[in-house]
Amino acid sequence: MNNQPHTISRICCVCRKLQPVTNMTRVVRVNGEFFVQTDKRLNGRGAHVCSACLNSANLQKSLCRSFKTQLPASILQQLTQK
Repeated sequence: MNNQPHTISRICCVCRKLQPVTNMTRVVRVNGEFFVQTDKRLNGRGAHVCSACLNSANLQKSLCRSFKTQLPASILQQLTQK
C-alpha cells in the first residue's frame, strides 16, 4: 500500500497547469462579492492562480473568463501584492 499523504491539486486558471493547492491562491465569488481566500475555506465559485502567474499580464483576462464577469480592481491589487 502507498503510505504517502494525498496531495490536492488544482489547475491554474492562467497557465492551465496542474499544481499543488499549497502553491496557489484562490479567488472566490460569494453572493456577487469577490474575496481572496485566506486561511478560512470559503464557499462559492472559485478560481485558482499559481504563484508564478500572480504577476502575469493575462491574470485579469483569465479571472474574468473564469467568473464570466469583470473583477473589482481591489481584488487584482490584492493578488499582485502577494
